[in-house]
Amino acid sequence: MKRSGADAKLVDRIAGDCIAVRVRLINRVISAVYDEALRPLGIRISQANLLVAVARMGEARPVDLCKVLRIEKSTLSRDVEVMKGNGWLESDPPVGGRNQVLRVTPAGRDLLARSRPAWEAAQAEASRLIGAPGVDALKEIAGRLGLGTPAG
Repeated sequence: MKRSGADAKLVDRIAGDCIAVRVRLINRVISAVYDEALRPLGIRISQANLLVAVARMGEARPVDLCKVLRIEKSTLSRDVEVMKGNGWLESDPPVGGRNQVLRVTPAGRDLLARSRPAWEAAQAEASRLIGAPGVDALKEIAGRLGLGTPAG
């Protein structure tokens, strides 16, 4: 089907200028770099991010993690269950639930320590792909968007 002039202009504008398309592409490419580096350890970057967040907080309720990490409850629940199953996180009460409190286990702390070389390699590759100005821009943008602070 042939596009009309107005449709073609809109499609071209979205294809050429859409910020969301570019952010999603960057997310997929960079996440793949970290996932590949962390794969031998059996963890994905989304799980590592969660492990680091819980470790920084000491103890965390799922609702607080969702706010700080800006993730959906269902996404968090899936990762928490996998991580508890792998012995990286524990909760009180152990069966979970809305009011559970999550903590990093000794195995989770060990995993964090063992992941350092892989994370550093991924960090270097991501920095190479994005370039120093891009890394600086991402840090500035993330800070402006409230990285690490609960969603308002």
